[in-house]
This record gives sequence, structure tokens and C-alpha cells, in this order.
Amino acid sequence: MVKLKWSGLAWFAAVLVSGQILSSGYAVARELVYTPLPIEQPETVLNANRPLVSYLSKQLKTPISIRYEKSYEEILRLFKQGKIDIVHLGPLPYVILKNSYPQAEPVAAINEPDGKATYTCAMVTAFDGPTSVKQVHRSIAFSQPLSTCGHLTAGYLLAKHGVKLETLHHDYLGNQDQVALAVVKGNYEVGTIKAAVAKKYTNLTLRIIEETPAFPGFLLVANNATMTPEQIKAISRALLSASSEDRAALMLGRHGFAPVVDTHYDLIRQNMQFSR
Repeated sequence: MVKLKWSGLAWFAAVLVSGQILSSGYAVARELVYTPLPIEQPETVLNANRPLVSYLSKQLKTPISIRYEKSYEEILRLFKQGKIDIVHLGPLPYVILKNSYPQAEPVAAINEPDGKATYTCAMVTAFDGPTSVKQVHRSIAFSQPLSTCGHLTAGYLLAKHGVKLETLHHDYLGNQDQVALAVVKGNYEVGTIKAAVAKKYTNLTLRIIEETPAFPGFLLVANNATMTPEQIKAISRALLSASSEDRAALMLGRHGFAPVVDTHYDLIRQNMQFSR
């Protein structure tokens, strides 16, 4: 009887302590969901993002899982449904998301190898393809409809030379690696991809015909409908103050991070007529 009595008291004490822990904010945090942008092949994307996710998880003391989605549209839809907490976006998807979902909170821009939070897109062709944008008249390959280096880039570059995008046959191939390979094989006259991705394929005779002006960089965006202000501030702080030692362990983010300046995305907004 005594043993049962004390067991009951112990159980009650454990429940009481658990309640105090929960009310004090020391409960195990909900697992956050991070989704990368599917720019390249899935294995490449996941390998590039895992160290960053591990770093953020450690800094926030919160488990974070990676949810890979191959469609830009699906990523934005899931984010707005509250099923994604942190997302890696290019400038065009970010502007589109922010326009329709104010709860999208930018936390940091990602620096490119030159240390700047900007990059360029390029129109590319095979070794025997057109030498100028003016000569493009047949077909073009894109990765995804909402890619910054897709319609927006093609429309911008073609319009400069008096060529209408709607006169070209186009297909969506999924990611920029697939665009580069399809153009190298001669399946398409040209394609548009990130200039840094294009340079990976120069040994396969892929050529850059023309590049865009510098676009604002890729960025990480938090969902303030599913995350606390403290969590969002902690992510921003962890990224912007990451030491050189911390960055050395990263792939995505190894060149550092920069504050997001909304006006830098005006160039994207001004050219959104080319994004459809």
C-alpha cells in the first residue's frame, strides 16, 4: 500500500514538473521544415543544403527537417499553407510570394563567390549555336515557370534585341542542369540559366551568349505565421553573424550572408512583365 501511495505521489510530481517545464517554455521545440530551391539535380541540392540546416538547427536548438519539392509553385503553395517554415528562394519567387503572402519574412541574402549578394542569369547555347541573341529564332529551354533565370531573363534579353519570346517554342525541363545538358545536346537552340551554373558546363562546349544585369541574390525566408518572432530573429542573427569557421563548414552560405534590402528587388518588380 505504501509503495503504491508513493508511486502515485511520484507520478503526480512528474506531471507537475512537466507542466512547469511546458509553461516555462523549456518544452522540446516543434520540428521546423526547411525547403531548398530545386535549381540543380536533387542530390546536388540536398548535399548543398544539409550543412546549413544542421547549423541552423544547432543555433536554434530546434530540430529541422528538409522537405524537397521539385516544383516552385508547390513550394510557394505549401509555404502559404503553413507546411514549410523556412525556404530558400530566388528573387522572382520571393517577390511573387511576398506579393500574395505578407507573412513571408526575409531573414538573410546569400552571398555569391565574389562576396556579393547578387548574381546574373545567362542565355546559353551549344558550340555551334547562335552567336547573338538577335539570331535566336527557334526554341528555348527553361527550368521552371517561376525561375528568375526563366521567362523573366529570356524576355528581358530578347526584348533588348527586338525578338519576341512568344515566337519561340519553349519547354520546362525541371532544373538548370537539365537545361544545360539539353542545350549541349542540341535539343534546344538556347536556354536560360544562372551564369554560375552555365560555367560548370563550359567543358561540354556550352557557351554564354549574353548575361543579365546583376539581380539581387537568393535569400532565406521564414514563415512568421508558423514561427515565433524570437525564432526568426535567431535565424537572422545566426546567419548574419556566422563566423568564418562556421561558414567554412557550409556549402550554401560559405561565402557569407547579407541583410535583405527590399528596394534591391525593384529590378525584378520592374521586369515582371517578362515572367509570364
